[in-house]
Amino acid sequence: MDESGSDDILALVLERVGSQVSLIRCAAVCRRWRRAIADAGFLRRFRSLHPPAVAGDYHNVSLLAPFMLGSEAGTSGLVFVPSSPSTVDARHCSLDFLPDGAGSWDVRDSRGSLLLMIRRGFGPAFPDMVVCEPLAPLRGHAGGSWYFYVQGRTLIDLDGSTGDFSSSVLPPLDDWDLHAWSNNFFVTSGRDGMPRIITVIDDTMKVLAKLNGCKWVLEKSFLLSEAAQGLPGYQPWFFDFPQNVLTMGEGFVVLSPQYGGPWRFSIDLETMEVAPAADMGLMMFRCELPWPPALHACLD
Repeated sequence: MDESGSDDILALVLERVGSQVSLIRCAAVCRRWRRAIADAGFLRRFRSLHPPAVAGDYHNVSLLAPFMLGSEAGTSGLVFVPSSPSTVDARHCSLDFLPDGAGSWDVRDSRGSLLLMIRRGFGPAFPDMVVCEPLAPLRGHAGGSWYFYVQGRTLIDLDGSTGDFSSSVLPPLDDWDLHAWSNNFFVTSGRDGMPRIITVIDDTMKVLAKLNGCKWVLEKSFLLSEAAQGLPGYQPWFFDFPQNVLTMGEGFVVLSPQYGGPWRFSIDLETMEVAPAADMGLMMFRCELPWPPALHACLD
């Protein structure tokens, strides 16, 4: 069999790889496999054989025409129709977090799980537009997994090595739905490499750990104003306002008060020791490549 024939057989085998994570691993086997996977025709066929899961569809409905998609259409002006009502809870796809509520916006375009929204009632010259992710805001990365929150205290775990999803329920310590869109609720790694949930709500910081790899439990809780006493530059009124999370890493988090100037302090998540934090300069926000990444064959 000539080389072109064997490449065709290889492509047929690779098209049947079950997950995108496994496909990326296959691309790392050798240059020949990488070249086959990077081929545009192969990627088109792979996507057609392994289409992404569809949660449902959003519809812009006139407030004067509630009969188009059911009685609820006349109340919001924006309707979500799940692809499978028995498995997809439409509440998880709500757009009520948008300014002035979902009824003030129309969907203009979508890509994957992202929606391009435009505010109703504004002229075409300078409309208010937003790009949003309705399904689940990303909460962080820890222990080889990515974490997403959905309503009802549910945390979704995407295993980065297998591409498998699992879910867990957060304990009823806080109104998680209320704080879900806060920048001060995230997942990071402890110094033991295990995931931790960190919440900074008003003057209170809570740390949750995953018990036996499945159940989230409260590990620590303390008042930031008391923990930071004695630090150079400390002012009690710094903690009359919520604290901002500036950055985090394995086993630590750096915070700063919303008001009062650049006064930063770090907290060790294991010992709860508080110390002054150095000036980090300009904040940088990393832009990562799409996952899975585009593959470029090495032909040399």
